[in-house]
Amino acid sequence: MATKTILVKLKKPTKKKHKQFIYEQTEFSDCVNHCVERLQNGEKISSKNVPFNLKSAIRNEAIRRAKKAISDYKKGRATTIPVFKKSLGVKINNQNWNSIEKNGRWYIAFTSNMGKKALPVVETKDVQTFFPFLTQKRKGFRGTMELLRKGKHWYVAIPIQISSELDFGKKHKRIFENMKRRKYTSIGVDLGLRHIAVVSEPLSGKRQFFSGKEVGYMRRHFRSIRRSLGKAKALRVIKRIGRKERQWMKDYNRKLAKGIVDFALQFDNPIIKTEALDDIRKTCRSIKEQIKPFIRGLSIN
Repeated sequence: MATKTILVKLKKPTKKKHKQFIYEQTEFSDCVNHCVERLQNGEKISSKNVPFNLKSAIRNEAIRRAKKAISDYKKGRATTIPVFKKSLGVKINNQNWNSIEKNGRWYIAFTSNMGKKALPVVETKDVQTFFPFLTQKRKGFRGTMELLRKGKHWYVAIPIQISSELDFGKKHKRIFENMKRRKYTSIGVDLGLRHIAVVSEPLSGKRQFFSGKEVGYMRRHFRSIRRSLGKAKALRVIKRIGRKERQWMKDYNRKLAKGIVDFALQFDNPIIKTEALDDIRKTCRSIKEQIKPFIRGLSIN
């Protein structure tokens, strides 16, 4: 995976928002410096015991930034632990920001002390290309955003994970242009545990949920059998049970893939888009491995 960071300019905020952003930027830098000092003293800190007037999610980002500064110094990546300036960008994690389209214009919505506000952005080529993919909370695509100030102007730096730098080059330019003209219908697939897959079409709002209960039950069932056979040292039977489990999962994956494709075929010229699977928690590994084979094989012509 490659990470591309785009710099997006906010259309001139009101004086009230401008003052509030400056205040929060100052609070954030002071909070990071405060956390660095306490961490160096060996204290354990959390957003609950950091006394700064910021949202808890942003205080958590300040703690992470302080920990990184100390880690870089200890590992030799930095010669000193810096004292952060008032102009330090405010970090906002991927759960607290998203893009919004209203009346053909793009906005960036993010959490601050004023609540979650949507601000219009200057629509550049990057905005038109990437913002349609930032409207939903999809794992692996959006990263932690940074609110920056240059003089009187405000910007957001948005890191986006893409499969490679070529994905948004000339080869795929025609696809994105067609999607913007809505010649194609984008179908999103999100993966999870409670619902092993959720398929949605954002324009119509239609969704279909695929429960993960059956998979969880069968995994526990086969694991229980293997445990019993392991105590009896019945190795041949354990191998046979393993083959049965793989066959069951292969059949389940085939039916699940068919269900996703059937949903997509309700729409004109559908394109199935799936979330990145690289950063799923280790506790989800067993289900992730079962899902990968059929997800990689999905395509509609």
